[in-house]
Amino acid sequence: MNRSPLPFLFLATGVLGLGCARGPEYAPVSGRVTLDGQPLSGAAVVFQPVAGAGGDPGGYGSTGKTDADGRYTLRVAGPTDLAGGLVGQHRVSVTTRTAESPPGSDEIAVKGAERVPARYNRQTELTFTVPPAGTTAADFDLKSK
Repeated sequence: MNRSPLPFLFLATGVLGLGCARGPEYAPVSGRVTLDGQPLSGAAVVFQPVAGAGGDPGGYGSTGKTDADGRYTLRVAGPTDLAGGLVGQHRVSVTTRTAESPPGSDEIAVKGAERVPARYNRQTELTFTVPPAGTTAADFDLKSK
């Protein structure tokens, strides 16, 4: 019986192709935030991926909270427990206000005074590109005036 190897080749190529499919690529990201040259403690740093040509950013955003020295490390804000940020370009916002939701409620209460100008949060001008190897220098020197 003389069988063509083509069906086998197509099947093997399809199976190998499944192994090559990759999900979103995340890399470690940390940095420091200052406001007027002073460490900004207790601030939320949010990296939101910028959508590509297809309109889908391809992964989740990330958040971190600054310590007393203004240092933060990003964690993915999604169903997985990953450190880092999605590789690629992000809009970045920094805020000192906190959002809380009582247990069992859909309502969100925003608390605390905002120490960061709107141009760094609600109307952010900040961007950052996460490199494939990650970075420890995602630093932001914010100015109040």
